[in-house]
Amino acid sequence: MLRDLRYAIRALVRRPLVTSVAVLSLALGIGVNSAIFSLFDRLILRRLAVPSPDEIVLVTSPGPKPGSRSTGDFSGGVDAIFSYPLFRDLEQLTDDGLRLTAYASFGANVAYEGRGSEANGLLVSGQYFPVLGVTPALGRLLGPQDDRVPGGHPVVVLGYDFWRTRLGADAGVLNRTLIVNGGAMTIVGVAPSGFSGITALARTQIFVPLAMAEQAFRDPGWKGLTARNNHWLYLFARAEPAVSRQQAEERVNISFAGLIRDVEYPALRTGMGDTDRQAFQKRRIYLQDGARGANSNRREIQVVFTLLFAVTGFVLAIACANVANILLAQVTTRSAEMAVRLSLGASTYRVVQLLLSEAALLGLLGGAGALLVSHLTISAMLAILPADGPVLQSVLDTRLFAFTLMLGLLTSVAFGLFPALHAVHTALGGGVNLNTHSARASGSRTAARFRTSMAVTQLALATGLLAVAGLLVVSLVNTLRLDLGIQREGLIAFGLSPSLNGYSPDNAATFFDRLDTELRAMPGVTSVTATTVPILAQSSWGNNVTVEGFEAGAGVNTNASTGRVGVDYFRTLGVTLIAGREFTDADTKGSPKVAVVNEAFARKFNLVDRVIGKRMALGAGTNKPLDIEIVGLVRDAKYDEVREPAPPQFVMPYRQADIGSLTFYVRAGDNTAAVLPAIAAVVRKLDANIPISNLRTMEEQIRYDTSGYRALTTMSSAFAGLAVVLAAIGLYAVLAYGIAQRLREIGIRIALGATPGDIRRLVLGQVGRISIVGVGIGAALAFGLGRLSQALLFGVEGTAPAIIFGAVVLALGVAFAAAVVPARRATLVQPVEVLKAE
Repeated sequence: MLRDLRYAIRALVRRPLVTSVAVLSLALGIGVNSAIFSLFDRLILRRLAVPSPDEIVLVTSPGPKPGSRSTGDFSGGVDAIFSYPLFRDLEQLTDDGLRLTAYASFGANVAYEGRGSEANGLLVSGQYFPVLGVTPALGRLLGPQDDRVPGGHPVVVLGYDFWRTRLGADAGVLNRTLIVNGGAMTIVGVAPSGFSGITALARTQIFVPLAMAEQAFRDPGWKGLTARNNHWLYLFARAEPAVSRQQAEERVNISFAGLIRDVEYPALRTGMGDTDRQAFQKRRIYLQDGARGANSNRREIQVVFTLLFAVTGFVLAIACANVANILLAQVTTRSAEMAVRLSLGASTYRVVQLLLSEAALLGLLGGAGALLVSHLTISAMLAILPADGPVLQSVLDTRLFAFTLMLGLLTSVAFGLFPALHAVHTALGGGVNLNTHSARASGSRTAARFRTSMAVTQLALATGLLAVAGLLVVSLVNTLRLDLGIQREGLIAFGLSPSLNGYSPDNAATFFDRLDTELRAMPGVTSVTATTVPILAQSSWGNNVTVEGFEAGAGVNTNASTGRVGVDYFRTLGVTLIAGREFTDADTKGSPKVAVVNEAFARKFNLVDRVIGKRMALGAGTNKPLDIEIVGLVRDAKYDEVREPAPPQFVMPYRQADIGSLTFYVRAGDNTAAVLPAIAAVVRKLDANIPISNLRTMEEQIRYDTSGYRALTTMSSAFAGLAVVLAAIGLYAVLAYGIAQRLREIGIRIALGATPGDIRRLVLGQVGRISIVGVGIGAALAFGLGRLSQALLFGVEGTAPAIIFGAVVLALGVAFAAAVVPARRATLVQPVEVLKAE
């Protein structure tokens, strides 16, 4: 084996150019696959870094949940949330076979030794860390003793990265004070490195006892610790090793059925229709596999990665086809050497092993180069994605290292097998004849067919990838050109949460009024407004409503998106007012309740004859007093997501409620560049301790909202471009080698009177045959890939003929461009020199 390795090294060193091309092709093909695998592993495959992760189960309960429902980022939908009282009931009733715990995310303003900033917080019940079984990096973690008395446990555990980056990894932080949302909390420990909870994409920075929820949320009207109709907690548990998931599910449902019948239903039955009542009483607990944590976007991520793996797999196949052609060309020229080895007694197996050792060495070198390509690819991906997006890392871990080297070894050996067998077959066919030409000619038709099939495959795959890239580019362009219903140019947005700094509702209202006045006085500012729900920020708030004249039968959806907004809201955003009026300074506490609705709201609730003056109420139910008057009707505008249609929506004045957090919008027009940095100074003048969140232009916000689609499009286009380059190199190699094999024939043709045009047509005819077959197969492949990517497209069909035709034309252009140099060289063949060489 060592002798074969030494021989392989000498053989590759003797051909530096060929070796470099082969290694580079493999490095590129394997590297992009390794990068995608790394992200897939991080987002989908990786198990929780806790003891015995197979024992972790996620708790869900599908069915009606009357009242308010608040879901957190990435953890799950409404099926996975519970009320605090129901959690405490289940916590008490579950037996030793299932240890239950709960958590919920919250936004935090934190300050340490006078330095304030924002942080992502997680409220955790007392069993959270014991159930997971993790150990602290410093101090201690939270336990049952920290979750007994509501408001009575002002302690906090820091996330490892937060402790390292914000507090300088100071080991002396224990027992010091961290101000969290205006309240002092004692730092008792630091979570282990790499741990941020069980949610796969979380960026948790501080952990606070669930008993401190009211202090964390700082909302005077929030009744989440007492109201059974306030659903906001996520639950998970650890099943004991001796108890299967099915057994644990059966046990917990015995307790759950009693709670639903005797406690939950009596408390929540008001306002439910017959259909909801029946579904509510049939609710069950379901335990899902939690070994890989919670990830509400798992299906969507899998669709994206299916497409990416197809794309990068094609790139790798093209790269491997290049290597196969290179190896075939090399071993064909060494047929005489193989014949000598066989004639001297070497076995067929021994010769094949020798040649495969060269292929394996190429694979290992390509795999080593792929580690660098993978790192660069992941870094490029992370540069495209927002910095405050999901937690992703460019880390060369053992799994990625093993995957990359193994992929290099397997692909090179697999694609080197035919060239090795062909070399042996050629040598055996030529016997001991050491005439190079004779040995090369033996079996040349099989080799030519193999090279041609590899070129056809490369063109087919490149055509399919070009079509996918074209579909994604058109989809992204359609998204960016979409009429959002607002005027995005010259609009600035930023968020403030003074309530998280301990402001009372009245003090927060005063702060907002002062800020509004200061902002309006800034040079270049034409209008200012605010809202509780930022638009196009994947943030939403919904409410059931009762509308005058609309009969809501059993099972009818009466939910509408909503928000509290300020004066000049629609004028500032550029939303057209169709009828009625906007809110004014007179719409404050004590004044009649008013609302403005959009066209989708009017359509949903059949307000066709008259909208202005109609009355409505929050909540479903015919007995509710209709205490809100509709005073305005506006055009539909996007709400939480660019690609989603405008939902039925109503807004009310924020000055008619107690509000602790707002997103402000400042219309600056052509003065945006000057106004944007000045906003921070205005806020600091009023209160330097209140962090500003997401200060950006609306154009930047839209780019943020579409960053995932933009990253997918950019990566797919880059991979498609790489595939085209590799395919062009492969086709060039096939043509160049084919011409080298046919020099005698070409020389004779020229000697007999063939013109340069005749020779060019000879070469281009070969290219044409390869290209037509390749792009034909590629077009069919493009239809399949288009259907696969349909769920990711917007405003374009996955089988769009124009885009597939464009990919075919581009692939044909690249193919004929690759043939230019070989065709020109063929016309320069000198018959005398060629015949002398023969």
